Amino acid sequence: MNVGPFIDDKREHYLEVHHIRTLAEGGPDTVDNAAALCPACHRELHYGLERDVQRTRLLNQIERLVDHPCRTQE
Repeated sequence: MNVGPFIDDKREHYLEVHHIRTLAEGGPDTVDNAAALCPACHRELHYGLERDVQRTRLLNQIERLVDHPCRTQE
């Protein structure tokens, strides 16, 4: 198991929650739509040139994740 890159003021390893299908796209705020990431990886998934590749990689690596449909395109 990987831990966060630093200890926060609550003395816990710091990670950020990334929604695989964003809430703005109609993704649910559920465990099967979320992954804990270091801040750098989280930013990369939002702004990186390879964000679609990284999203697919997450879906393939974490068995519990579901590729929820995008509801804003209906």
